This record gives sequence, C-alpha cells and structure tokens, in this order.
Amino acid sequence: MKLRVALLAAAAAVALAGPARADDSQFVVRGDATKVIMEQNQVNVATAEAISKACVEEAVKQGVRVSIVIYDQFGEPVYMYRMDGQAKIAIETAMMKARTVINTRQPSKAVMNQVLSGRASELRQYSFGNFANSGGLPIVINGNQMIGAIGVGGSAPKLPEWSDEICAWRAMTKVIGPQPALLPDLQATPAATR
Repeated sequence: MKLRVALLAAAAAVALAGPARADDSQFVVRGDATKVIMEQNQVNVATAEAISKACVEEAVKQGVRVSIVIYDQFGEPVYMYRMDGQAKIAIETAMMKARTVINTRQPSKAVMNQVLSGRASELRQYSFGNFANSGGLPIVINGNQMIGAIGVGGSAPKLPEWSDEICAWRAMTKVIGPQPALLPDLQATPAATR
C-alpha cells in the first residue's frame, strides 16, 4: 500500500511539473547581474539585439524600413534600432506599441481590435497610454513567461503577407522559438465608425 501511495505521489508530481522545457535561460539576464536587479525574467541585451537584427533582415526582404524598440517586462528600454530613412513618427509608434504591450500584457493588436469592434474607443485607450495599432508583441519564453515587449513601426502593412507585427513575430520565432499565434485582423464594425 505504501509503495502504491508513493508511486501515485510521484506520478502526480511529474504531472504537475508539466512537460520538459528547453533551457530558455539564454534569453534572460543571468549571473551576477540578477543579484543587482533582483530579477531573473528580464530579456537580455544579446537577445534583444538578435531579435532586432532578425526583424531588420525580414524588412530588407520586403524592401521596407522599420524602427524597433524592445523593453523589459517592466517597460524599461533594453534596445532600440531604426533603419536609415525612418521618420520620427515611426520611432514614436514603435515605442507606443511596445508600451501598449507592457500596459496590457497582450499584443497591441488586441487594443486595436477592441476599437475596431466597437468595444472601446480609441480616445479612451489613448487616455490609458495605449496605442490602438498592431506591431507590438510580448516577448514570451516557456509558453507563458513574458520577459519583455517589442514594438515595430514604420512600414505599411500588406496583409496577410507583411506588417510590422509579422516582422516582430517572425524575428522572435527565429531567435527564441515558437511564439503565441497572432490575433486575427478585424475590420471596423459600423458601431466603431460612428
């Protein structure tokens, strides 16, 4: 009986632990730096730079220019890059998209979709510091651990093949691995256009 209880307890512990995961520690700050910031889930500069470079490669393939901003999970800047020829507004929108992710803990497109469906007004979202536009995504490891946010701005979308958001998603997938699926692209409802 004791052996059976022990086996059941061991099986329950394995089930609760979940599936084995790859070592994602290469993407976050580690070592002595964590002692200083007392945080172990912050995107590191090397990962932020690699994501940015991968996004630039995607933009070059499309013949467009982008600006990229990466914040840590608290909204502090980690990395910023703008391709030559980007106007100030492209840089600002990249920052606003990343900030929206920090505020909401979801893609900036979620805010855009709320406005397009009439569930929220753009003015109200703006008053909360959110930008109702796609192009901002959480940077996720282990399936549900947000370690930062990326905002990409500056290019015109050519859906479903290209957008700032697709650039960010492809770059993160290339550098980190699978990311959450992108939200659908909604059209404005009559209620949202009033």
